[in-house]
Amino acid sequence: MSTDRMAQLQAMLAEEPQDVFLRYAIALEHKRLAEFDHAIDLLETLVREVPAHVASYYQLALLLADVGRTMEAIAACEAGILQCLVNSDRKARGELNELRNTLQEGSE
Repeated sequence: MSTDRMAQLQAMLAEEPQDVFLRYAIALEHKRLAEFDHAIDLLETLVREVPAHVASYYQLALLLADVGRTMEAIAACEAGILQCLVNSDRKARGELNELRNTLQEGSE
C-alpha cells in the first residue's frame, strides 16, 4: 500500500516537477515510512527553493526534533517565523513560535 502511494506521488511529480504540494506530500510520505533522513533532505530543499511554503518549516522542525537535532529544529522554526512575517501569516507564525518555545524548554 505505502509503495503504491509513493509511486502515485512520484508519477504525479514527474508530470509536474515544480509542484510544491506534491514535493511536500512526498516528503511527508517518507516521514510516514520512517525514512527520516530522506524526508529531512526533501524538506530542507523545499524551504531553500520555496521559502514561502511555511508548512515545510514546521514539518522540518518536527522531524529534526524527532531525530534529536533540537538546535537545528529551533533554527528551522525561527526561519519559518521570519518567513511568516514576510507572508503576513499570523496563524502559522503562532504555531511555529509555540513549537520553538516547546523545543527551547525541552533543551534547557
